[in-house]
Amino acid sequence: MRKKIGVLALSLASLGVVWLLLGMANIVPFLIVLPQETSIRAHASFAVLFLLIASWAFWNED
Repeated sequence: MRKKIGVLALSLASLGVVWLLLGMANIVPFLIVLPQETSIRAHASFAVLFLLIASWAFWNED
């Protein structure tokens, strides 16, 4: 089960990195704009969060 969670987290983290690269090229929105809130740069947060989850899932994997 942990391995499946790790693979899912790695794939979601790679999507976050692709979002970052496409945002730098102005192909997709770089910021998430919510009404009455400041702009959010979520791509980096998503990538780091999912990489942390993946590192937990593959810890001591034999």
